[in-house]
Amino acid sequence: MSSYSSIYYFMMGNFDTHKEIGYYINDNLKDSNFENIKFTCDDIFNKFNEDMSNNKKFKKIIDYYIIHYTLKNSGTFYLTVVLNNSLYSKQEQLIYELFEDIEHQGIKKLVDKNGELTRVGKQNLKFCIDLFQENNRKGGKKDQDFFFLKNKEREPSKIALLNNEINEIHNSMKEGVKNLIANISEMNELDEKSGKIKDTSYQFQKDSADLEQKMKFRKLIFKVLIYSIFILIFIITLYLMFK
Repeated sequence: MSSYSSIYYFMMGNFDTHKEIGYYINDNLKDSNFENIKFTCDDIFNKFNEDMSNNKKFKKIIDYYIIHYTLKNSGTFYLTVVLNNSLYSKQEQLIYELFEDIEHQGIKKLVDKNGELTRVGKQNLKFCIDLFQENNRKGGKKDQDFFFLKNKEREPSKIALLNNEINEIHNSMKEGVKNLIANISEMNELDEKSGKIKDTSYQFQKDSADLEQKMKFRKLIFKVLIYSIFILIFIITLYLMFK
């Protein structure tokens, strides 16, 4: 294990809901004690109460681990676990500077509908902590100004990630709108066809009614003609008989 710059575990949570927002685990340091340490950290977060003033620094030592935690005015709870032989055990202010930097970067806002970090949020958190450790490993405290400058230079990368996610959402919405328009167009086409069928049906019924009227009229004319012929024959017959 590195004894210079070793963040073992990091988590951030929403104090108002007492729900975890996101976390970071150093896989290079994770050991058999992790579950116990994680349980202790969860217990600290769950028992943290409003009587503990905002921005106050808290510290708890368990065997080879040091737990630092605080609550920001924004209502965001920050906690990290470091090795007690690391740089951070000697320069504890670095941990709170990390809390401050992550707070100002607004990583806590990159959450989904459940209040948990999105994929972009997790990437930003990991990148920030890894960069923080790397800069401290290389130069210690003298490189802290570089660390914050580096984070400023990194902003376009973070924005690019956010833009990628926004573009994905935009493309999904665009595709959805396209499908909706296609469905509306198809519905309009069906409505038009349905209207034509109705018109055709109405015309057919009208034509049928007209044809039926014509047939009735022709039958009537035919009957009148037949009767007229019979009457005429009858009259002629009577005339011949009484002539």
